[in-house]
Amino acid sequence: MPRVRRTRWLALAAAGLTAFAHADAQVLDWRLSGFGTAGWAQTDRPYAYQRFLSDQGSFKRDSVFGAQLDVQFNPAWSATVQATLAPSLSDDHGLAVTATWAFVSWRPDNDWLVRLGRQRIPLFLNTENRDVGQTYDLLRLPAEVYGIAPSTDVTGLSVSRTWQQPAGEWSLDAYAGADDLSVRASSRDLGTQFLRVHTRVVGAALTLRLEDASTFRASLYRATTEKRDGTPLDARYARVDAGFPLGSYYQVSNDLPGPGVQTASSIVNDVVTLGADLNLAPDWRLVGEVARNFQRRTDLGSSTVGAYMALLHRIDRVTPYVVVSHLRSLGASMRNAQALEQASQAAIIPDLALAQRAAGDSIPVYDQTALSLGLSYALTPHSKLKGEWMRTRIGKRSAMVDSPAGGAVVSHELINTLSISYSFVF
Repeated sequence: MPRVRRTRWLALAAAGLTAFAHADAQVLDWRLSGFGTAGWAQTDRPYAYQRFLSDQGSFKRDSVFGAQLDVQFNPAWSATVQATLAPSLSDDHGLAVTATWAFVSWRPDNDWLVRLGRQRIPLFLNTENRDVGQTYDLLRLPAEVYGIAPSTDVTGLSVSRTWQQPAGEWSLDAYAGADDLSVRASSRDLGTQFLRVHTRVVGAALTLRLEDASTFRASLYRATTEKRDGTPLDARYARVDAGFPLGSYYQVSNDLPGPGVQTASSIVNDVVTLGADLNLAPDWRLVGEVARNFQRRTDLGSSTVGAYMALLHRIDRVTPYVVVSHLRSLGASMRNAQALEQASQAAIIPDLALAQRAAGDSIPVYDQTALSLGLSYALTPHSKLKGEWMRTRIGKRSAMVDSPAGGAVVSHELINTLSISYSFVF
């Protein structure tokens, strides 16, 4: 995936110490639970898709294992710590243990909830439980939507307010926090690189849960991102007509002649989401979400719109489903990536061609549509076996694809993916 986060163990320790500072002399209640997904997936293409999918097959894309400890100190105060074991989010090779939850909760009454520490924000319908594959029937949540936000895990403060109504329950969540990320980019010439950044997040979500188990959610989210080393981010490249032998090119570095690369100290992503999980009829569900990411202060970022629609039908323990999803870049980012690719092809100096090509590859642009047909089988109330065939059409290009070294950018191709997984909770 194009955006990944780095573990901050300090948040776990801080949250735990705060919890015990407010605890009674004796813990009233505690509960230890676990969850996991073991998933295998293989495509019919030799290059990597979504980091780990290729014709070699891999457990890395969908496998995750975790444990959670919930401690109730008194009716008002509690603490939660959750850790997961999954492929590292700062490199493509190792595994990492990550503190996904590490917060203290204060509930003054049934209508208010305050959390302080490491937590997952309520952005999409399944953001909070996305690691627990047993809680939903899709084999994997659509990357065309769930990969849009820069980060959904933050260390900070959240406040929730609920209202009980005759038809169901309204809840309003507001949050603010920060996260350290390693943003992944793949270049045909330079390989995979990770940019270390710091992101500040603020947002809110309004959720309605009806008595028939239907759910609706709308959310607003802002992420402000800067490099952790304090250096500026590239924001725009000027086109330069230098004549022979350089010809026309884009000034992607201040080492090239030109007016200078325009930079920004930070960039902003404003994300708006709408989602609905509808109980259409007995044993039929229709789920859909749409997200619009507005990229500010740069022409080289990820300004996108993503959406999916899923239809599920439960037949006793079996739930077949179909999902259609789409993700597309808007505005200047796709135009600039295409222009840099053309400039690299026209350049007669190899180093200049490489510079143009690498700059184009680093822009996170997307043009893809996926169709998924799958089946979920409830082995027990606490475990599910899933299988899925997914066909993804890549249009002009997609940053979810690692185009092969030395070749052309992958475009106008079909990627077929076969997947199987086993999910459980205890």
